[in-house]
Parts: sequence; C-alpha cells; structure tokens
Amino acid sequence: MSEHIIFIFCIYFFIYSTIGFGEIFVRTVNKDLNICNIGYKGLIGFFFISVISQVTIFFSPHDYVHNIILHVFGLFGFFLFIKNKKNNYEFKFLSYLILIFLIGAYVYKNHDDFSYYHLTYTLNLSENRFIIGTGSFSHGFRTFSSLFYYHSILYLPYIKFYLFHIGPFLILVFFNFIICKDLLKAAKIKKVNFLFYYKILILIFVNIVFYRIGEHGTDRSAQILLLLIFLLFFDLIFENKNKQEVILKTSLLLILIFMASSMKAIYYMYLILIPIVLIKNFLLKKFLVKKNILFIFILLLSISTNLITNYFNTGCFLYPSEKTCIGKRVWSIPKEEVKKMRNHYEWWSKAGGGPGYVSELKSDVYIKNFNWVKNWINRHFFNKVSDTLLGTLLICTIVIITYKLKVKKRRENNFNYPKFLIAILLPIIFLIEWFLNHPAMRYGGYVLIALPLIIFSSCYLEKIIIDKKKLFNTTTIFILISISIFFSRNLIRINKEINFYNYDIISSPFFYVENIDSEIIAVNQNLKIYSPINKTTCWASKTPCSYSKKLKLDRFLGLNVVYKYD
Repeated sequence: MSEHIIFIFCIYFFIYSTIGFGEIFVRTVNKDLNICNIGYKGLIGFFFISVISQVTIFFSPHDYVHNIILHVFGLFGFFLFIKNKKNNYEFKFLSYLILIFLIGAYVYKNHDDFSYYHLTYTLNLSENRFIIGTGSFSHGFRTFSSLFYYHSILYLPYIKFYLFHIGPFLILVFFNFIICKDLLKAAKIKKVNFLFYYKILILIFVNIVFYRIGEHGTDRSAQILLLLIFLLFFDLIFENKNKQEVILKTSLLLILIFMASSMKAIYYMYLILIPIVLIKNFLLKKFLVKKNILFIFILLLSISTNLITNYFNTGCFLYPSEKTCIGKRVWSIPKEEVKKMRNHYEWWSKAGGGPGYVSELKSDVYIKNFNWVKNWINRHFFNKVSDTLLGTLLICTIVIITYKLKVKKRRENNFNYPKFLIAILLPIIFLIEWFLNHPAMRYGGYVLIALPLIIFSSCYLEKIIIDKKKLFNTTTIFILISISIFFSRNLIRINKEINFYNYDIISSPFFYVENIDSEIIAVNQNLKIYSPINKTTCWASKTPCSYSKKLKLDRFLGLNVVYKYD
C-alpha cells in the first residue's frame, strides 16, 4: 500500500512542479502568456524543464541532489500560481482530472523500445554527466528526444526510475484540461463554431486512440501536441482577434511546435505555420520586439541544444541526414553508415520489413519510384491506416448524428466550402509529405490521417443551431463518454496484464524491469562503460550501458568521449 501512496504522491508532485515551472516561465520570460490556463502552463513548464535539463546535463548528472534543487524551484512557482485565488477552480478541476486519468499511469509492460534504450538512455542521464559519442552504444542512442531529458529529472529517492514513462501521461492530462475547459466555457455562452466541434472531435479521438500510455514512446505525445498546434493555427487564421491576442497565441504556437520538434525532429517543418500567421495578421515586425528577446532566446536555446546534443552523440546535427554530418570526429558515425541507416528507416516506414517478412527488393531500390506502394498498402494500410480511418469516421459520424438530433434550426448554407478548403490545405500538404517520405503511423500518421475527416465534420457541424441547454448537456455527455472510454479501455488493459504477465498490481504499481547482469567493457579514471551479459537489452542495469563492446574512452572539452574501435 505504501508504494501506491508514494507512486500517486510523486505523480501529483511532478505535475504541480511542472506547472510551477510554467508559472516561472510566464512571469520571467513572456508575461503575455500569464493569462493562459493551468493546462497550457503545464505544457509550457514541460517545455521549460526539458530545455533546462538539456543544458544542465553538460554540468551535472540528473541525480537526487540536482533534481531536488530543481523541484524546489518548481514548487515555488506552483505556490505563486495557487496564491492567486482566481486559479483555485482550475487547480481543483485539474486535480480531479488527474485522479480520473490515474488508471492510465499504471503500466506493467511498456513498449519494446523502452527496455532497449528509452529506460537506459534516461537512466544514463540521471547517473552520469553528458557523455560524448553515446551513439556508439546502439542505434537507439542516436535518436534524441527531449522526453528522455524531462524524465531524467523525475529521478528521486525511492521512486527512482519508476516514473520514466509518465511524461506522456502529463501531456495527455494537460491536453484534456485545455480542451474540456474550453468546451464547457464555450457551451455555456453558446460560442459554437468550427473550433468548438474540432475540440470535441480531437478530445474523443485522443482519449480513444492514444489511451495506452505505455505505448506512447516519443511519438504519440508529439502527435497530441500536433492537434493543439492546428487548433491554435486555425484559431489565429479564422477568428478575429486583437494584436495582443494574436501575439499571445503565436507565442503558444511556437512553444508547442518547438516542444513537439524536440521529441521528433520531423515536426520542425510545422514552423512554416508561424510566418503564415504573422503575415496574415501583419505582426511580423511587432513580434520581433525587445520584450520578446528572452522568449526568442529560450526557443533558440531549445533548438541549439537539440542540434548540439545530436552532434555530440553522432557527429550529425540531424541524424540520420548525412548532409548534416560536419567534420570527422573520433565519435562520429561514418557517413556511409548514416546513409545506410537513413535508407533503413525509410525502408522500414514504407513497410519494407517487419515481424516475419522482408521485401525481396534491396532497400535502396525498394524505396524509390513508388516500388514500395503496393507492399505498403498490403502491409501497412491494412490494417493500421484503415483502422484509424474507420475509427475516425465512426467518431465523426456519431458526433454529427447526435448534434443533428438536437438541432433547433439550420442556417441557410449547409457547408462552409471556403473555410474547409483553407483549413484542409496545409494538413493535406503535410499528409502528402508524410506519405512520400516516412509513411509510418508513428511519424505523425495518426493525426494527419484523421485531420481531413475531423476538419470536414467540424465545418459541417458549424452551420447547425442548437438550443443552449441541449448544447451544454450534449457536450458534457461527449466529454464524459470520451473519459469513460479511456478509463474502461485501461481497465481492460490492466486486467489483461494481470492475467497474462502476472501483474501483481495490489502489491506494487511499478512497471516490470528485468534484472540484467553486466560487465565492464571500457574504463578510465572518470568512467566505466558496461554491457549486458548474454542479453539483448540493458533495461535498468548499470550505466552507461552499451550494446557495442568494442569501445574506447577519451576526453574532449572536459567531457568523457566514447567511440568505437575495429
């Protein structure tokens, strides 16, 4: 029972500390964001902590001392937040929401990559100062994600690494708070438009499709942020706002894009939305003003630390793009291998291989000239893409039918074609880019496939007029249903984990970790490198843990360097 109390206490503690950093950010970096609700402040805090974490790792491991000091600042910021009595309602609402969603945090089996490198990568950050050349450990260590850096600051006595999966849970809770609060407020005052129905549909979509926290990895959390990115973009494009509001929401949009991009570099392409917003509102010069210098500096610091970390891990600023591999350092991954891995990732995303099958064509031939399309349709479209399409279609159909049954009267035009075409244009462009270059669901596929249906349904529903009371009641029911589905699907999942994996949830809430014996494969006066004995995964064994055994150690800029030798 004590483990459950500590587990739940730490989740609340980390959430409140994260919100505290959001409060510190808006008070010191961008005061325009101070009117944001607690959900957005949570996401801002998540982003801010990740940036801090990426900087401090060059000076100190994220051990107990480092993290306790960090969270003292977080709690101070949270105290500043709740000190304002206007925030009491939001605080209570979020606390209840966390309690309802808490079932999702109970995970026994995480995704396969968790044991391979997610857990090990993060634990290495908690136990060691930054090490140059960790890309030599395994392919997983070449893939940077700020989520690992956020998780590393959750390393505290007793709970240790047992909440290294909880970041996606926080993002999911903050997302639900933002959408639920906006929907209930809009329904009360009957502010119903395209964005209102967009929020309902993405809330249901996320709680149904992304219900399993243990499968999020670094991919699905970024896709949840992508839905918020498009929400803010549509709001800025379609709604008439004063200049201060535009600057506020553009700042939020920038934070979310940089946050998603720090999890997966492919999301940097969504920065194209920013000049569209600023040019549309004639605010490009007014955004680049003196009071925003610190805010812009933090954003540049975020992308800089991402690129520098990538370079120090692999010798490439954006691995696996060989064009970004500058110079030839002792820790650099050979350009031939980088190119080979780039082809491999594209080959994999285009269904060139998977469990139990491999295409007969060579990978460099397979990925060219649409040779891959037929196999991708057979192996990936059915049933991964088709399931998402059908699921989204079902959600949209149910929502449309339900609201139509409540219709009081209808406006003359049934569909807003101009708005639909404007709203659908960019998502379609991004969808085409996804399909041509990396058509795997984990690379943004879930959201990009669902968005056209969600946008179409939102435009269609915008034209109906519903009685205020019916609108509020129906919206509340949809919110409760989406949360209930999340709860029930996780209840079923936990029951399966209890039966299949013998998950003794009564005794302990912690996820499964295999005990791994390891051996020392390289050593100097500053560091020891370990490797698992007769095992294919490091799990939570001694760090740094490498799958490659032919390694040497050196020093560069006062940091340990690890590199391969023949």
